[in-house]
Amino acid sequence: MQTKTIQPIHVLCFETKTSFKELFQYVRVEARKLYQDAIRNDLEITGPVYWVYNGADGNAETIFTLTIALPITPPSHTINSHYRLKQLDVFECVTEQLYGNWDGLINTYGSLFGEIMSRKLVPSGQNREIYLNMDFDNPDRNITEVQIGILK
Repeated sequence: MQTKTIQPIHVLCFETKTSFKELFQYVRVEARKLYQDAIRNDLEITGPVYWVYNGADGNAETIFTLTIALPITPPSHTINSHYRLKQLDVFECVTEQLYGNWDGLINTYGSLFGEIMSRKLVPSGQNREIYLNMDFDNPDRNITEVQIGILK
């Protein structure tokens, strides 16, 4: 586990209200559309896909805000997109990388929240997952960075 300060990131993003129970309808759908839209609008892609969870508490029924974000260089031209341009704010977090299948996310989150509690840190209510490598055919090759926001 590591503590980091993530600087602001300009993104093209999809945002919705959802729950973990309904989350799978966005997997392999919105990120792909974001990439296509960025290329169609001649945007420079500067990083991997982020999934940002605001207000998620781990309960399958809880409604939270999901942002699926693709880092980009802010465009100097007008774009034609139904996606939103925005900046993710500075983000203080504890972080750990998961190597392998996403079934391991529950353990990664458990480890991070355990460390947050033992260090008496206060969660901010925002979590991020950065998909450094996604291999849907060989999920043991996935590399995911989990970031849990903390208040300073």
